[in-house]
Amino acid sequence: MKLRLFVLFFTALNLAVTQNLTSPQATAVASFSTFANSALSSAVNPAGLMRIYDWNIGLTGYYKIYSGTKMHSIGIAKRLTETQSLGFIYSPGSSIEFVFPSILSINIGNSILNAEFQRKITYSANYTLAYALRLSNKISLGSLIQYISQNLIETGYKIQPTDSLPQVSIETKQYSSSHLSSKISLLYEVTSKVSFALLLENLSLRLKKFPEQFRNFEFENNFKVKTAVGLDFRNLKSGIEISSIGESHAGIEAQPIKNLFFRGGLFSEKGKLSGFSTGLGFRSGLFQFDLAYFRNTSDIWRDGKLTQDEFFKKLVKNAEFEKFAKDEITFSISVDMSKWHEKSLRIKNLAIKDEVFPHMLSNFEKRNIGSVEIENISNKVLNAKIDFKLSYPVEIEAEPNEFEIKPNETKTIPISISLGTINPENNEPIKINAWLNVKSSSNISDEVKKFKILLRGRNDWNGNVEELKFFLRFDSPEISSFARKIIWERKDTLEKIDPMLRKFYQAKFIFDELSKHIIYVSDPSLSIDKVQFPEETLKLRTGDCDDLAILYASLLGSIGIKVAFVDVKDLREINESHVYIIFDSEIDKKFVQAITSNEKKYIIIKNENGTETAWIPIETTLVHEGFDKAWATGAEQFFNDFELNLGHTKGKAKIVFIEK
Repeated sequence: MKLRLFVLFFTALNLAVTQNLTSPQATAVASFSTFANSALSSAVNPAGLMRIYDWNIGLTGYYKIYSGTKMHSIGIAKRLTETQSLGFIYSPGSSIEFVFPSILSINIGNSILNAEFQRKITYSANYTLAYALRLSNKISLGSLIQYISQNLIETGYKIQPTDSLPQVSIETKQYSSSHLSSKISLLYEVTSKVSFALLLENLSLRLKKFPEQFRNFEFENNFKVKTAVGLDFRNLKSGIEISSIGESHAGIEAQPIKNLFFRGGLFSEKGKLSGFSTGLGFRSGLFQFDLAYFRNTSDIWRDGKLTQDEFFKKLVKNAEFEKFAKDEITFSISVDMSKWHEKSLRIKNLAIKDEVFPHMLSNFEKRNIGSVEIENISNKVLNAKIDFKLSYPVEIEAEPNEFEIKPNETKTIPISISLGTINPENNEPIKINAWLNVKSSSNISDEVKKFKILLRGRNDWNGNVEELKFFLRFDSPEISSFARKIIWERKDTLEKIDPMLRKFYQAKFIFDELSKHIIYVSDPSLSIDKVQFPEETLKLRTGDCDDLAILYASLLGSIGIKVAFVDVKDLREINESHVYIIFDSEIDKKFVQAITSNEKKYIIIKNENGTETAWIPIETTLVHEGFDKAWATGAEQFFNDFELNLGHTKGKAKIVFIEK
């Protein structure tokens, strides 16, 4: 007995269930990558999760004539920290199903046995996990992992020989395939009006495969790169997206009145229109309602018929939106828990110096350490307030800390620090944690931003010679007493000197006396220099070039002699820095021959009265060799630094004048 088997596939495709994108808002706008801002739209661009401020929950459904109303997705997201957000989407409706009716024909002798069966293929993307990380106030990264499964139900036959006719039985077998599909995105908010997005999609990891004979049914998951640009002009948004496989989307969202949105979008592939969408949205308090209608302009499957060959040519590329998608209406309701208190202010940017040096601050003196940009994202005028919480009892405040801000306005507010009543004697840095809190008229915070400040040790110095002035102590009792004692002991000598020359000789006598008390030591190479206050150098009887320059300048300043620092960097040797001083002898340039005939040993500088006087350069590190040697060396250095090596012209040598 001969048995012949034929398997035929009809051209009719009886049933298919599909859906559009997870977010109706994204569906209606078509190009939504740069505007993603919720749990549901994180499926479009996970980096958009950084735009939520607390819990965000969304529920999506869809309606089709032949299948009625069904649930599509539920999404939930949470802002974990200032820089991280996490989201999860469960999408029971994110699937597309194809059923191919077929006939199994078996010839038994002169008889033909026909048996109908169905081959059913289902593609699902039911689970999505999204994560976002903010790198800066303008740049966020996002990543998304989606679990995609495919199931194939195949009807076969089994023949069992008997004493008479063979017994034929039909049996059903099920096969499955699955993989993880990842998406990596970058969201760059260039300005408040312009955003840019870059997405790497379909980074795939295969978990399970179909048997070899069914591999051509597997999900096509080709890698693609997508770029998007979005424009946001208050009541009108527009965007465009282009992918590396020839897809392009464009759309707009208009807000004619408060809390009402009208949307529209176009979908195309390789220059040919493949679909369009329209929709609207409404926001009320915590809730947002969105509705979208999608129309597939493709002729594929329009007549309800599809051959298996046609199916293989097109293939399923996306379990959410592809050429087989039918026209449908989607709708969603979402809850933004951050709007439980409707946040009206946001911190757009915070720029704070990460180091503060105590020597730059006297008690209650305020010093600017940065600024904060506050944006009013509401449609009403607000009274904003900024305050701080600190882990260490310094005082940080915004100036002003209360101000009026108009709708959609951004204000830059300076931030200052002071030590208050604290007089830090610590020599080791202190890490200060600080929280900036901005709120409107209510007592509920609109946003809180954490930052850190390192309060340097009492003697720390950042190497900026212009800030050495903060170590000077003209009025210190120890400094004044030391200088005046020297002048008093030499008062008889000074009285015999021409009054025009007395400032010069006072400076000379003080330096010569220092040579009996102070020893110079070289400065260790440290990224943060340690500088002694002049009283400390007197007490320790030793110091490096910075310490000796500060001590001598403080002593001269305490008796009314004007001084200046000479700052030399990378001029003599690479990475070498040096400081020495010059002082005003108050000798008119017409009479400078009274102290020297060498023009290289002084600098003529015009004072505020227009008089040109001689300033004397002193190399303070030569304190042990006396005034004359320190003057000669200082003069030679100054001439080489400024005249021969053109240090001032090269920006490697400068004079830093000190105002008492």
